[in-house]
This record gives sequence, structure tokens and C-alpha cells, in this order.
Amino acid sequence: MRTTPWAALLLTLVLALAGCSSGDDDPAESGGPAGETASEPIATDAALGVVKGALSDAAAAAVLAEVTQVVDRWFDNAYVGDYPREKFDTAFADFTKDARGLAVQQAAILSNADLGADLEAVEATQRVVRVDVLVPKGKLAGATVRFRLVIAMTGAVERTDRVTGRLMLTPVAGGWQVFGFDVQRDEEGS
Repeated sequence: MRTTPWAALLLTLVLALAGCSSGDDDPAESGGPAGETASEPIATDAALGVVKGALSDAAAAAVLAEVTQVVDRWFDNAYVGDYPREKFDTAFADFTKDARGLAVQQAAILSNADLGADLEAVEATQRVVRVDVLVPKGKLAGATVRFRLVIAMTGAVERTDRVTGRLMLTPVAGGWQVFGFDVQRDEEGS
């Protein structure tokens, strides 16, 4: 992959911003919303984290809404949805080409692709998103999402998994795309 100086600078700035986050709102440690009824999907608990640079309240609200939509689409297409299923074609639709290629190689962590055919249902019991934003010189440069998703799976696989980590996003025409990620998945309570 060829990296331009601007892309390298953006990646460095976004990763630096990710390290500036306050632990108080860390979704990996947050209680967040839990367990509503199975017939009502839970809403994502989304909030702004650290904003480096100047961003108006209206622009901050727009960034939060747009970035949360990207994360919600990934949550829904990769983990939740109709089961049993074997196709997860849209799971990484909001990832850049390079990030999508890496995500497909790690599909067992970044989706339910390896379990989909054996599942009868998947319910999200917790969806927490914290969005840190980088705005150097008044220009949106990137966002880092710290997230926690807890999913209860039923069928041949009966367990609850916790998916946590970070997504790094860049603004593109018409929205945002994931260009990097650091995601962990393990069984809840382990």
C-alpha cells in the first residue's frame, strides 16, 4: 500500500487523539444501557469524547450522528440481523478498500461470519460508542470511535460475546469511512 505524507500525518494524528481519551467514558468499562426486551432493539449509547480543535455545537452533533450511523451499520450488518445466515457481504461496506481487505481476513472477530449458519438469533444487549474528533485548524481530519458491543447468541452456539475496541474513521464525500481498527472479541464473563 502506498502512503502519502498527508495520509501518514492523518493516521498519526488520529492515533494520537485515540490516546488522549479520558478513561471515564471508556465504553469497555462503562455499564451503558443493558437488556431491553428481545422485541425492541436497544439504541446505541453514543456521545462525544475528546474534541481536539474547534468544532461548533451543530458540527459536533452532525459528526456524532454521522459517525454513529457508520458504527451502527457495522454492528447491525456484522453481528446482529437475521439468522441463520452465511452472507455478511455488507458488514464492511463503510470500510475503505484496504481496511475492508484486512477486516475480511479477521472476519471471525469483526463479524459473526464463522458462526452465522449455526445461529438462530443474535440480540445486542449493549451498544456503547464514544467518538473522539480531530479538527486541526478548523478542518475535520478524523475520528476515533471507542466502542463496546455485547451480543447474546442462541442456536447451536449459546453464549454472550463482548466486542470492544477502536475504529479510526476519515471524512469522505458524503460521510465517513473506517480506515483502521483495533478490535477484540471474547466471551462475556471470561
